Amino acid sequence: MTTLADDVLAIQNLKALYCATADRAAGDPEGALAAFGSIFLPDVVADYGYEPMLGVDALGGFLCTAIAGNSEWVLHMVHSPRIEITGDTATGDWTVMAHLKRREGGRVDVVMGRYADAFRRTPEGWRISRVTFTRLT
Repeated sequence: MTTLADDVLAIQNLKALYCATADRAAGDPEGALAAFGSIFLPDVVADYGYEPMLGVDALGGFLCTAIAGNSEWVLHMVHSPRIEITGDTATGDWTVMAHLKRREGGRVDVVMGRYADAFRRTPEGWRISRVTFTRLT
């Protein structure tokens, strides 16, 4: 049996893996798409301020094309986690800052916002079941 601290750490590590994989999508979209299957549930619901998406394929495609597709590199940094666990479900909120170097023109954009996520424990470990990003800049 895991402790509350074990679960919180597992969820924080999962979110860190999400950020690293989203960053990887700029240079290795195929590898990122494959890795998203171990981060999200197959029926994940995602809202990034556009049309909500359903499913890991739709979300992975969005992250690899709309977000990372026009960038040479992406660097996500998440801060100030607040995680609440109830049995086999959890919620988590993070402040996020992402730097993106654009392929065309080479400018570096900074995006700041908040993530509000939901998680579910599976036999393979915690997975993201819902991700919501609210952009502040």
